[in-house]
Amino acid sequence: MSLISTATSGLMSSQVVMNMIGQNVANATTEGYSRQTAQLSSTSDGGVTVSSISRVVDQYLNTQLWNATSDVGYDTSYSEYISATEELLSSDSMGIDTLLDDFYSALSAASSSPDDDTLREAVLSSAEALANGFNWLSESLNDQYSSINEQLATSVSSVNDLSSTIAELNQQIITLQAQGGDTSSLEDSRDQAVTELSELIAVDVTEQADGSYTLTLGQGQPLVSGSTAATLSLNNGDVSLQYNSQTFSVSDDVGGNIGGLLDYVSEVLEPTISALNEQATSIADEFNALQTSGYDLDSESGSALFTYSSSNAAGSLALADDFTTDDLAFSDSATSGSSNNNNLLLMLDLQEDQSDSYSTLLADVAIQSSAISATLSANTELVDSVESSISSTSGVNSDEEAANLLIYQAAYEANAKVITVAGELFDTLMSMF
Repeated sequence: MSLISTATSGLMSSQVVMNMIGQNVANATTEGYSRQTAQLSSTSDGGVTVSSISRVVDQYLNTQLWNATSDVGYDTSYSEYISATEELLSSDSMGIDTLLDDFYSALSAASSSPDDDTLREAVLSSAEALANGFNWLSESLNDQYSSINEQLATSVSSVNDLSSTIAELNQQIITLQAQGGDTSSLEDSRDQAVTELSELIAVDVTEQADGSYTLTLGQGQPLVSGSTAATLSLNNGDVSLQYNSQTFSVSDDVGGNIGGLLDYVSEVLEPTISALNEQATSIADEFNALQTSGYDLDSESGSALFTYSSSNAAGSLALADDFTTDDLAFSDSATSGSSNNNNLLLMLDLQEDQSDSYSTLLADVAIQSSAISATLSANTELVDSVESSISSTSGVNSDEEAANLLIYQAAYEANAKVITVAGELFDTLMSMF
């Protein structure tokens, strides 16, 4: 190989590397960008060539990031709703514990003068407030179903979009890699798409020999294989996956935002609504039982104070139609007079068990809320730590790139000088003839 050819190969290789360094510097703040490095190799005739340009990545760290991101997505959606439920249950103004205290405080005040109409009116008002509190709480919890379904629909749609994007990138990478082209930018885009997907649903990623990714869900359901992407669908709160002609159920180990929402519904929302209905039923039945066993101001047998629908006790709890202060059956005898409060005293004995039952429900939700909040903090810190490690490995260090630029700039200038000298030698040699 001639001196000029050798220097030219060095000149061109230096130019390629400097272009790569320029790309690194330009993308120093680009999210998801992995810095690139060049491999230089000697040629058989003494020259040099850029044998490959590759991104600097640690696939183990990427896998850690995707798993941790999925955990944060799960914890975030779960925590958001359980925190809201805890606030609803412990509301200062509409919390059932507060309204129960007000109701039994009114009953206690009436025990000193059971025939006082003002005190009786206070009992009815607090009973109505208690019923309204159950109604409001039931409606608020049931409203979460609509909110969760909307969020699930949005997340499912995003999963389908990202899965299609990853499948398309797979195909582009396979094609370009087969042609010997640089797939770094495509791989960065694909990794970023997988990170966004992981926040929505947990995925296992396997890199294939052709450069493509295969993505599966927790139970092995195929989500992306080569250039083919499955379709996730939502039907009445149930998530399923369609891959070619096969349909898979998606219910366990879903992970991510979608998994957090599904688990919150089954582990917190539905049990809380059920417990609230049971408590509304218990309070109404226990109080009505004493009401109907006592006697009102007219010395007649008492009638039920509360009514409700068995299919939705908390949401339908109300005072009986046309119930008046005179209908409160505080007496245990039809002949003992209006000052008899013996049945009223029995009513007051109901408070402890009813309050304890609600406190237990509130405590259970508070414990779950505290646990998921702690887990969210820990997983968020893990994501930050992994991202920091990835940045150290794959991120662009401007000082390092500047130093490399000086090295290859000097190499470029040296090769250019060699070409110049070779030309001068050739001219000198020719002038001798």
